Amino acid sequence: MPRTVGVYHMAGDIRALTGVRGVAAAIIVVYHFGDVQLATGGTASYFRIPFGYLIVDLFFMLSGYVMALTYRDAFAHLTPHTFATFMVKRVARLYPAYFVIGLFYIAKMAAGLSGDHLAMYSAWDWVGNLLMMTGWGLYIYPVIGVAWAASAEMGSYLLLPILMAFTLRKSSPTAAVAVLAAFVAIYAVSISGRGSGGSLDVVNGNSFYPLLRAVAGFTLGLAIFRFADAIDRLSMTLQDALVIGILVAMVAVGALSRSDLPLYLLFIPLVAVLSRDGRMAQALFGNALAYRLGVISYSIYLIHPLFVSFAVRTWRHFGETEAVYVAAACACFAAIWVLSELSYRLVEMPGRNWITQWMAPRKRDVVAKA
Repeated sequence: MPRTVGVYHMAGDIRALTGVRGVAAAIIVVYHFGDVQLATGGTASYFRIPFGYLIVDLFFMLSGYVMALTYRDAFAHLTPHTFATFMVKRVARLYPAYFVIGLFYIAKMAAGLSGDHLAMYSAWDWVGNLLMMTGWGLYIYPVIGVAWAASAEMGSYLLLPILMAFTLRKSSPTAAVAVLAAFVAIYAVSISGRGSGGSLDVVNGNSFYPLLRAVAGFTLGLAIFRFADAIDRLSMTLQDALVIGILVAMVAVGALSRSDLPLYLLFIPLVAVLSRDGRMAQALFGNALAYRLGVISYSIYLIHPLFVSFAVRTWRHFGETEAVYVAAACACFAAIWVLSELSYRLVEMPGRNWITQWMAPRKRDVVAKA
């Protein structure tokens, strides 16, 4: 059994991991606001974040790690009831915001303010969106485009008992084989030719690659949990230096590399060293601002695409200058933040509590909260 003393000596909430999720959510918002379509064709780029789409893969690794930290003991003697309780909690975590925010996307389409139209959706599309299956390769056109990641994450939860068995409960060589399989899966995604902004930017629901991308990230997150305690052997100073070194390497790779795979690989040591919640990790990602953004990051992720078109419309109306677009984008960022706070307080938490209370199996199993 892998040694996890370092993790359990920490606070139950690893602030640096929550905070890096918040910083990542902010980055992906800026990334999606980065390009605007010109009336004459082409795009104008006001915010350039190389390989910004990879932030989703960081989310998958973080989720895999947190699932290992939270449910490793509960899955040690897995029963159908335990797994049902787990899945109810996962649905309670993801579905309320997904459903309510999805209604705003539908309203935007109905008002003619979106590039999509309600008539585009078949009955199968509506069923698939309602059941959150847009990221499973079932040819479902999404209401919330970015929600493919939440859907793929839900699919990964269904596979978690298998993934956890191979990465956490088998021998180290078996876990290494699981990690190798995850690398092979990511490489397969990268050479699929389906990437949009880059080789790993595979999001279209007409193939299983988005789900494969999520499962690979989850597997790596689980493996990070198993092996990250090796970092505890380093001094606190070396851990702090490692945080800085990895971040510098990520910036350099983003600026100089033509491939997204090196940056993807750097996420692995980043999650590992941040999981120790050291001084530099706390300073950069455990501070109050980053942590709060992490708490509301799911709503930020789902809400922000609603506002991209408003920034573009403002830009076109007031002269198509960089200053206009930046000002409009900043106004949208503020609105996204406020609405995400409201979504978390009025939708996510009440919805989570209601689903957990009314849908959880009646038998009282002791399952850790996520």
